[in-house]
Amino acid sequence: MKTLENYKWNGFGFPVIFNSLPAIELRGELIPDIDWEKVAKPLIEFICLHQEFSFSGSQVKFIRHQLNMSLREFAKFMGVTHQSVMRWEERKNASAQIEAHIEIFLRLKVLKTLSKKTKLLIKAVERVDDINTLKTSTYKVFKALRVPESVLAASF
Repeated sequence: MKTLENYKWNGFGFPVIFNSLPAIELRGELIPDIDWEKVAKPLIEFICLHQEFSFSGSQVKFIRHQLNMSLREFAKFMGVTHQSVMRWEERKNASAQIEAHIEIFLRLKVLKTLSKKTKLLIKAVERVDDINTLKTSTYKVFKALRVPESVLAASF
């Protein structure tokens, strides 16, 4: 089986680096042999649970789209105004500048909505203190997210 190593993909709207992806050869070029739709849910779970920095605007938009919600529906889901959601998403690959307590709530609510795995929620709640450091995050530009192979394994 052929693989692509350290493959960077922007198809979700933000950069993601996969350590190793199955690949096929097409016209002499290796391309990922993967169903990206199946990767979306495990990727969101990974972002909500393990990402050490605050969401980018593009990630908020990706999550909203994967939940199949309009701006207004997502705003209601989050208990904020749709203008807030628009402001977050307009930040694109920069920090969405969501207040830390709202981002914690967003991560937990998304995990609860997408996953029936109680262990995931418990682990996320245990990480609230770590996530709360988002308030002091100083990065200016969103960095590519390195995704472990376990995310791909969860999608199959």
